[in-house]
Amino acid sequence: MDTPGTPFEDEIVVRRIRFSSEESGFAVVDADRGSDELVLIGPLAHLEEREHVKVVGVWHDDKRYGPQVKVSIAESMPPSGDEALLAYLKRVRHVGIKRASNLLDRYGERVLEVIDQDPALAFRRAGLSHPRSREAAKSWAALRSTRALHLLLAPHGLAWLVPRIAAEYGDRAHEMVRKRPYELTSVFGVGFQIADTIAKAAGIPRDSPGRRRAAVVHVLTEAERDGSTCLPVPELVSKAGTLVGGAPPDAQLLHDMVEHEDLVLEDEAGALWAYRPPTWKLEAELADLIGRLADSRPSLKPAVVAEEDLTPAPEQAAAVLAAFTSRISIVTGGPGTGKTATIRLICAAAKAQKKSVTLVAPTGRAARRMAESTDMEASTIHSALGWIPGQGPTKDEIEGDVLVVDETSMANLELLVTLLRAVGAVTHVVLVGDADQLAPVGAGKPFAELVATKVVPVAELTHIFRQAAGSMIVRGAHAVRQGQMPDFAPHEGLQRDLFLIERDDPAAALDEIESLVAQRLPKHYGIDPVTDLQVFAPVYRGALGIEALNTRLRSALNRGGEPVLGGRLRIGDKLMLSGRNLHELGLMNGTILRLLDHRDEKLIVSADGMVVELPDEEAPRLQLAYACSIHKGQGIELPVAIVVAHPQAGPYFLRREMLYTAMTRARVATLVVGTRAVVGRAAGTPDTSRRYSRLAVRLASD
Repeated sequence: MDTPGTPFEDEIVVRRIRFSSEESGFAVVDADRGSDELVLIGPLAHLEEREHVKVVGVWHDDKRYGPQVKVSIAESMPPSGDEALLAYLKRVRHVGIKRASNLLDRYGERVLEVIDQDPALAFRRAGLSHPRSREAAKSWAALRSTRALHLLLAPHGLAWLVPRIAAEYGDRAHEMVRKRPYELTSVFGVGFQIADTIAKAAGIPRDSPGRRRAAVVHVLTEAERDGSTCLPVPELVSKAGTLVGGAPPDAQLLHDMVEHEDLVLEDEAGALWAYRPPTWKLEAELADLIGRLADSRPSLKPAVVAEEDLTPAPEQAAAVLAAFTSRISIVTGGPGTGKTATIRLICAAAKAQKKSVTLVAPTGRAARRMAESTDMEASTIHSALGWIPGQGPTKDEIEGDVLVVDETSMANLELLVTLLRAVGAVTHVVLVGDADQLAPVGAGKPFAELVATKVVPVAELTHIFRQAAGSMIVRGAHAVRQGQMPDFAPHEGLQRDLFLIERDDPAAALDEIESLVAQRLPKHYGIDPVTDLQVFAPVYRGALGIEALNTRLRSALNRGGEPVLGGRLRIGDKLMLSGRNLHELGLMNGTILRLLDHRDEKLIVSADGMVVELPDEEAPRLQLAYACSIHKGQGIELPVAIVVAHPQAGPYFLRREMLYTAMTRARVATLVVGTRAVVGRAAGTPDTSRRYSRLAVRLASD
């Protein structure tokens, strides 16, 4: 092996596929290079055993598995030699080893060329009947189309997309990609630059309308990933022009896109706004759903009921009254202001009227907290909707006289629309959350907009109750909400649960975090360092980024874990499900897991007290989670949190909403490691990244 980081480029033969995920394209492959045996990892799921492949990558030294090649490009080569040709021919339907050998004996190295000229005739000559030769010819066409797709996409590291594209377009897939490569940006989420490279290789001119249309769609898609539902047309045109590096899209092109239903334009007092059609429909539908609920007659009697051990504050009483006198209402407030107690009061009031209550939340963890605090059943939104992957909701209506949704600030546009579609004809809806937390992942921030517009009754809980008022976390969080530096100094009468540990040197800060996580905090608080403690950081790269933290903390907490699936995962690892919701298993994007075992091609994981079996193909969706981003950890609540606030950890990314959200994840103690200056800057800097949305405008016009 060459030294780690040394480039690798050579031809290999695939000997064995250890692990492969069609969805992500990741695979672990044993290969031969002459007499040398290699282990390859990367986007290799398109490869098959005995296939000849040209590989480009770099050498990597895995601590458990030794030398590996991290592959960036794996390009299948035309089969040559008897063994490779026989393996290829056997993949054709009805052509076994005997007929493959007959074809090879008859035509030799020209066998593929001869079959291409007239597949049905060639297979009849090999001994197949007329019906079977036609089926074999059809199988041959699909096989050749797939190979053509590989040749188109593999040089760009996109061979893992071949199964998806083939499923979408069938035997004409390679022609579609060659002639309309920019469809990859909208249909399959490929970046514009990669689609542009494929188009250039296919000879499509840079000034083609298709290229500029794709740029428009790509800019809007990226805006949605950043949280917007739409963009002002001047900004859209400017960004698309920068992307294509030439003339920006003109009015005629935008008009043509509208005509072909690829774009929606809306005029607001002379200002044009642009949407992708699906997102426009969702935003309009959400405004309509909320408007209908707000205008409809309530079905419950006014009620304010106090539990025996709970006397409501005026704001809480107002929230309960609104829940019963309006079909839709909102409860919002920071930590310690009694949101959970208000939910209990609403449940008690419903019980007094002999009405049923359904409790839901966006995540399983939030649903369990809700159930524990109310002593009632609670579920995830997707579970309440009977969600089936690939099919969507199976329940047309959620049962219950009152529907209470906790942690609604985590719900993006699509999720809230999906939920409100299923609200019954007389059901009252209460949305509960903290409008000052981070905006949800995905397009839109509907909860915060509803709070701001007040088009439905909003109960803003501001009184900090006595028990919570003694917490430095609560006091510090409210200071951050107001743009002020949190107070880390101990005070008599206050519970010291908020700490600042100042470390200017990044290496010293990393050492401090390892010591806190692996030794001092578990010993001091009697907690499990994996399940009861979470490290949050604003960025992935750098000396104190999430990747560096995960490497160090895994070494400290799970050094001897048994490697599985090529060594990327270890038994005992703390993991997070990323980029995917497994509704049928109750696992959502951002769920924290612990890897317990690996057997029978299944990963056995625990998640919030449940033990779940995941098929191996889900492995690429599992990321180390000893440390995670604040966005990914938004739904987490656990005893102890460590927040990294250091100049070497993306200080300009750490803003008020992120700091506030991270500080309030812990019930027992929050420790901030870094510098006072970074904390003060974050508290004083609101998130200025504009999320464009016109939900408020729609609500006001209804």
